[in-house]
Amino acid sequence: MKDRQPRLRGFTLIELLTVVMIISILIALLIPALAGARRAAQRVQCASNLRQLTAALMNYAVAFKGSFPGNSGEINQYWYDRYAIGRYVKSPYEMSNSEQCVGSVFVCPADLDNSMRSYSMNVYASGFVSRFVKPHLEGDNPVGKLWNSGVSESSKMILLIESFSDEDWPAEDQAPVPGVGRTGQWSSPAVVGLSGRAPNSNIASTPGMRFISGGRSVPARFGDCASQICYSRHRSPKEPGSLGNASGMVNIGFADGHVQLLSANELVDSNGHSTFEAMWSPIDRQIEEANP
Repeated sequence: MKDRQPRLRGFTLIELLTVVMIISILIALLIPALAGARRAAQRVQCASNLRQLTAALMNYAVAFKGSFPGNSGEINQYWYDRYAIGRYVKSPYEMSNSEQCVGSVFVCPADLDNSMRSYSMNVYASGFVSRFVKPHLEGDNPVGKLWNSGVSESSKMILLIESFSDEDWPAEDQAPVPGVGRTGQWSSPAVVGLSGRAPNSNIASTPGMRFISGGRSVPARFGDCASQICYSRHRSPKEPGSLGNASGMVNIGFADGHVQLLSANELVDSNGHSTFEAMWSPIDRQIEEANP
């Protein structure tokens, strides 16, 4: 009597297709969850970066009698210089050839590739400013007022904020060879908050308009941006809008040291006026009242 060998039965084509279909469905369900977890992690890391930088600026102010670092293109000194905030940042960071702090804690992980810095300082928090800025702070209708660490309502006063890393870095006047500055790397401007005119309008710069318009043209990377403030890094995939639109959320570091994630709707009302959840200078309310 012959030994009966067990018959090996393979999978049928239908069974294989069924398994593949089930795996595909599971992957389709898992990918959005993973993407959402990644975006949440980026938001947390970005807020952590701002918290460290805000703390460093506050420590600087303690050492310099309440004044935050100055920002002046005329003397090429900014808040992110090694000898300004660099002394007080505890996390490792990179250095540029011009002794400016870049990379690491200075970059939001949700920023685009080749970004060297993702945050800007509120121009009105500067210890000193360029000569061309000063006339905007003087006269009968100033657009803002400089302030220091002793400012009132410090929990609402913007110290650092996420902005578009749209400037080619290093700038031409900072490059090792004169006239060379097109590196393919990008950096946020040193300061934001001075501009904010309504498009095609002569209406004076108002606190609310600074959150939703800026008139900044950066065709090399984004085209015409609606605002210098970057909301797109923390925008839900379901929210419409291009990179320059004021839809999404932005991390802000305040003068009391806390960091908060806010949307444009929380910062500006339907008429374009500031809600004063975040303020550029101590005279924001007076400016808004003068420009109903």
